[in-house]
This record gives sequence, C-alpha cells and structure tokens, in this order.
Amino acid sequence: MPEIAWMPWGDEAFARARAEDKPLLLSISAVWCHWCHVMDRTSYADPAVIEAINAHYVPVRVDNDERPDVNARYNMGGWPTTAFLAPDGTTLTGATYLPPAQMRRALGEIAQFYAEKKGEIAERAAEMRASRRTYEPARPDALRPALVDAVREQIAESYDAEFGGFGDAPKFPQPEMLEFLLAEWRLRNEPHLHEMVARTMREMAGGGMYDHVEGGFFRYSTTRDWSVPHFEKMSEDHAGLLRVLAQLQLWSPSDTWHTTMRSALAYVRTVLRDQATGYFAGSQDADEAYFALPLDERRAREAPFVDRRAYANWTSALAGAFAWAAVALDDDALAAEATAALDGLHAGARDGDGLLYHVLPPGEAPRVRGLLGDQNAYLRALLDAHEITGEPRFLERARALADLLIAHFGAEDGGFYDHARLERSIGRLELPDRPIVENGLAAESLLRLAVMTGEPRYRAEGERVLLLFAATHGGAGSFAAAYARALRRYLLPALSVRVTGAPATGAAFREAARRLPDPFTTVYGDAGAEAAAYLCLGTVCAAPVSEAGRLREAYDAVVPA
Repeated sequence: MPEIAWMPWGDEAFARARAEDKPLLLSISAVWCHWCHVMDRTSYADPAVIEAINAHYVPVRVDNDERPDVNARYNMGGWPTTAFLAPDGTTLTGATYLPPAQMRRALGEIAQFYAEKKGEIAERAAEMRASRRTYEPARPDALRPALVDAVREQIAESYDAEFGGFGDAPKFPQPEMLEFLLAEWRLRNEPHLHEMVARTMREMAGGGMYDHVEGGFFRYSTTRDWSVPHFEKMSEDHAGLLRVLAQLQLWSPSDTWHTTMRSALAYVRTVLRDQATGYFAGSQDADEAYFALPLDERRAREAPFVDRRAYANWTSALAGAFAWAAVALDDDALAAEATAALDGLHAGARDGDGLLYHVLPPGEAPRVRGLLGDQNAYLRALLDAHEITGEPRFLERARALADLLIAHFGAEDGGFYDHARLERSIGRLELPDRPIVENGLAAESLLRLAVMTGEPRYRAEGERVLLLFAATHGGAGSFAAAYARALRRYLLPALSVRVTGAPATGAAFREAARRLPDPFTTVYGDAGAEAAAYLCLGTVCAAPVSEAGRLREAYDAVVPA
C-alpha cells in the first residue's frame, strides 16, 4: 500500500507547493501525543486519505518539540494539529484530530476551495501581511504597581477553591503562575496567596495528576478535580513544578513538599536524565493501561517509550530546578547534576555564534538554531546556578549570553523576537513574534544580571520589555504572570547580597540569603580573601557580615519595618 510522502518543514516543500500549485497539508504532532498516534493508525493509514493527500497536497510533518516556533504560528488548538496552507504559508483552515471519514471530506473540500478561490486567498494574505501587529511602548511612568496587582487579582478570580488550580477542565499546572503567586505572598504576607499555590500542589501531588507508583507528574488533568490525567510525562512540566516545590519547601516546609519533591526527582533522575551527557530526555509517552498497573505488574511490561532527544530549553530549565532543589533539600548531588547539565550545554550545544541549538539528539549533531526559548531558559538557569553555587563561570557565561540575546533577538522598539532569523524564514515564520511569556522571563533575567554585574544597560533592556507590554499584557490572562513578576522586581529597590571568598566558603551566606523575606533577593559572588557578605537595598548598604547567622540582622538594619 502506498504511504504519505511526508516532507520536512523547509524551502523544498514550499517550493514544490508553488511549482505544483498545490496547498500544503501541515501535520504537527509529537512523540508523546496519544491522538497523534491514533491519527497515524486511522486517518493517515486510510487508502483514500493517502491517495487524496499524495494527489492534491504537499504533505509536511512537523514535530512540535523540535519546532516550537512553527507550532506557535500554526497550532489549531491542540495536537495533532491538521492545518491546510496556501503555498505561501497562509492558513486556509485547520483542526486537531480528524477521523478518516471527516478527513476524506476535508481533503476534497479544501482542495476544491483552493482551486476556486486562489485570487481571494492571495488578496487576504496580502491584507494580513500589511496589518501586522504593532506595539507602542508606554512611557516609563506607566510602569506602576497597579499593573502587577491587576494580574494577581485576575489570576485569583479564576482560582478553584474546591479543588485547587485555576479555571475548569482541562486543568494545567501553570508553574510560572504559581511562582508569581509565591513571590506575591512573600512580599505581601497575605496567606490566601500561599494557600492558592499550596492547595493546587497538594491536589496535583495527591490525585490522579501524579504517578504514585513510579513518581512524576502527568502533563495535565482532563477533569476539574485532577482525577483523570493525560498520561504523558514532560521534562518541561517537571522543571517548573520542581522549582515551585523547592520554593514551597524553603519558605513553608512540610512533609508533603519534601516527599513529593524527592519522588519526582527520583523519576526524573532515573527515567529522563542521561548519565553520559547530563541532559534530560524530552518526554515519556502516555500509556493509560500501563500507568494504571501496580508496581509488580508494571515491572512485567515494557515501560512507555521515552523520547531520548534532549531539548536545550527543557534541559536548562531542569538544571535550574535541580539547583533550587539542592538548596531546599540540602543535597549537594543535585547541585552537581545541575552544573553538569549546564557545563555540558556550554561545551556541546552551542553554535558558532555562541547561541544554543534547540534539539540535542543522542549520538547526533545538534540542530535547529536561534530560538529565543533556549537562550532564555539557559540564561535563567545560569543565574540560578551562580546564585546557588557561587561559581563565577556561570555569571561570566550569563553575561556573554545576555549580550548575544540583545544582539540577535532584540527589537528596535524593545522586547525580543522568538526567532533570531539565522536562516531564511518561510510561511508564517516571516511574521515577527514577541511572546509575552518569554519576554517576561527575559526581562527578569536581565534585571537580575544588572544587579549582579552593576551594569545598568541590562536593566535598561529589561525596562524596554516592560514598557512594550505595559498597555497590552492584561489581555494575556495567566500568561502575563512572568511579565508581572518581572515588573514587580523592577519596581522594588534591588535587594542584593554580595558574597566574597571562594564559592565553598560562602555556601552558608548564600543559603542564609535565600531565606531572607524579600522574594527578589539577588545573590552573587565576588572574589575576596575572606568569606563575608555585603547586603544592600538599592544604594543603602549594611555593615559587612562575617557570620551567616547575622545576615538577617543586616537585612533588618536597612529594610524598613
């Protein structure tokens, strides 16, 4: 039986579509996606579907994890995405999973529509290109605490007091939002903010969202009460949730956080971590039948497939989470694994410009260059590693990466594009995109770096991001959490702790600094003959501290009661 002649995303597929005057069928799938596998076994195995695709379309298959930039522009609301495109990449229509009969009908109707409406399609595409979204950066005085308060209140309104989490089904973990709420709780000392995070984590960890046999979180819940999950496990989710658990354990310790963190870490280290490279595999497939079994029966079956490809953004994020967990659990082995992953990325995952590649397949050369998400996650993790270990190489690398970020991704009017355009853009990749989540994360990293280095240019670049979204971030809903956290950091006087001496001798100071009440405390190392700590709030500094136990006294001396 003939097969679909899938082509990779690239110039060749689009050139063929133009030469043959055919629309493209874009399938966006993922190895962990259950319904993608179902569609491959049903619709894409149907002889009539295969015949129609090969006759009337240029079929293109994209892996969501390898090309998040393509997915960001063409996803139709889930996976699989089934998108129909004109030869120039304009979206005609699309859907998610289409069963065979529906797929056969869609293929016929869309091919006919394209043949009859080419002129109208071209006109619409030209109009869309002419009406690209524009931004008008706000004036500096527009950056006010009220903007952060509005995001917090909007999130609080969606909180589910009965089951935890936010909104109705399906429910996603949303760790960036949880981290924002934790920072607001520590800043404002309002218990209900902590309760929203704690209840959400308890419900996820205690219910169907967690694998109580082998450990680890499933991707999301299909039900409001967290009882029925989608069973894939993602390194991305574990990075965010481990980070939240570590912060909960640091500032409101409990057996629940400790036990869940240890269990989830055991899963990540056993199943996802590559002992040779220190990188983390991308995901483990969903298998409802397998994950419903008790331990002894699981051992008798083959475990669900693990995608051994590492992705630079997720490996970086897990390295940062491991660094946080090392502090929360007082576990030097976790810190060593975090730094090993970051050192591995520095040595083997960068292109000639010094930017990270995205896809890091075992035994193969890395591929896919110039994505903002990779540089962002790496920069954040480098700063985390420096704050927690005191090792100067991580700060040096963070400074160099920030300069590359500004040079390759920065927009003239502020903010960062999601793509460095190191290769020719095709289709909707021609449309510049400045995603608010990634820009919020970049802004916060730059603000942290400005304090660590004493270089105001990094703060100025962070400010330009904040000004860019000041008028529009409210429409992003919960996705504005990272932006709001960065804005809160920007608006407060910078609290910093400079630790001198060798990294090992400054460990007690760094740990004491992490436990100060200010959620935005920036800790950094500086060479010095003796171990000491210098605490400053903006330009006001306390006397040097030679004992870690007295750091809180220095804090109380400069921070208004």
